Amino acid sequence: MKGHAISLSSIIIVQLIAALSGTPILHAQENVSIRTIGYADFVDKIKEALPQLRKNRIAVKRAENAVTSGKSLFDTKLDASATWNKTWKYSYNPFSRTGYETDYAGSLGLTKKFFSTGTSVSGGISYQQHQSDIDYGSLAIPNTYHYPAYYAGFSQSLLKNSFGIIDRFAAKDAAMKKEIETLRAAHNDDADLNYYRKLYFDWLESVARIGLLKKTIDDAVTLKERVNNKFRLGLAENDDVQNAAAAELQYRSAYEEETSSMKSLMDEIGIFIDVAKIAPEEKELEIHLSHCGEYSFGEVSFEKTRLAAIYSLAKENYRYAEKVASNKLLPQLDVVGTITRKAQDTTFPGAAKKINDTDYYLGLSASFPLENSAAESEKKSAALAVEEINHEYDIARINYKKNIASLANNARALKNMIELSEKRIRALESKYRTEEKKYLQARLDLTFLIATAQTLTSERLNLIRLKKMLVYHLIDHQDLIRQ
Repeated sequence: MKGHAISLSSIIIVQLIAALSGTPILHAQENVSIRTIGYADFVDKIKEALPQLRKNRIAVKRAENAVTSGKSLFDTKLDASATWNKTWKYSYNPFSRTGYETDYAGSLGLTKKFFSTGTSVSGGISYQQHQSDIDYGSLAIPNTYHYPAYYAGFSQSLLKNSFGIIDRFAAKDAAMKKEIETLRAAHNDDADLNYYRKLYFDWLESVARIGLLKKTIDDAVTLKERVNNKFRLGLAENDDVQNAAAAELQYRSAYEEETSSMKSLMDEIGIFIDVAKIAPEEKELEIHLSHCGEYSFGEVSFEKTRLAAIYSLAKENYRYAEKVASNKLLPQLDVVGTITRKAQDTTFPGAAKKINDTDYYLGLSASFPLENSAAESEKKSAALAVEEINHEYDIARINYKKNIASLANNARALKNMIELSEKRIRALESKYRTEEKKYLQARLDLTFLIATAQTLTSERLNLIRLKKMLVYHLIDHQDLIRQ
């Protein structure tokens, strides 16, 4: 049933809306165009509207932001400086007088740390100008010197933070947590959506139950009229009339209870979807039941499930943190080096043309902490986290196996119960037809006919519930084995 086709369930929903709004039913049916909504479309609309899903995205965005922050240590840095210094120089030389010395200096450089090795590399240019207004007498000493230079250097950790293992931690830890949060958000999405996936079939069940009760009321009214006719002809007693009336009232009471439940259910769905002009697609129940018939409800290895992947990634993350914490216990040993090319001249062009003097610097620094309580504690915490996640993994695996086995057993039982219920309904329908003929022929008391009708209605309602429960099991099983 697609598009604007009007089904029995659609008409029932219109009648409910009309009853609640005070609009006459016939008028409502004429003016309200009912559209059915399939299961997939229903779930998609819930996905668009459900705030829990948008909330789950926040955790992923936070993790993505942490990845960006973790890489900041490896951003290229631009360093620049400019200084001016004027100093009064006192002289004890009889051939010179006291005066000022003025220095101008500036530098511009880049520093970059590489993610894969943790090596810091720097390079840049510098310039210094020295001016003096000191009189050295007859000596011809220039009063201005220019010192241009350029340099390149590196720094490498060898033990603690060996080849950048600690430097990389923030970025790699954030990337691992992002992967975990992405899977966890998908897991939480399905957990939140499963309620509404089932709610769609609650909606279908309610529509079916109301339709069945409405038809049962019509049948009970017909039976009551027959009994009244027989009573007027003197062919039935007053107790038959009252029994028939009581049966009708019992069905009407059940109908009122069901419509009230339906109203609450539609109010809940109506928070996200405009239910005033839509009805669930009746065939969806049979489609999913057909799927249940083909579905094995078998066990998928827990290690292949998405939940297991979340635990495995978390354990990997904790193990990585433990490894980095162990590295922090090592002594600090760094090797550094710099090479500088420079020149000196009384004019800047002259100095810039002959930058051919070279300075070399190579150093080794070491630090041996006698105590490192913080790193010891960090390593112990990471080790305990690994142990804890191992236990959580085992608990989740055991619960998974229990739930899978329970779903499989219950699904098998439900399939058998549905088959038995359908057979029982056929038997009760046959029994009712026979008893109806006997009653009309005055060969059977009315109470037997009413009792059979009530049992038949109860069994039909029970069959609707059993079918819905089997679909519930399908949804739960698919959620458990999701990869």
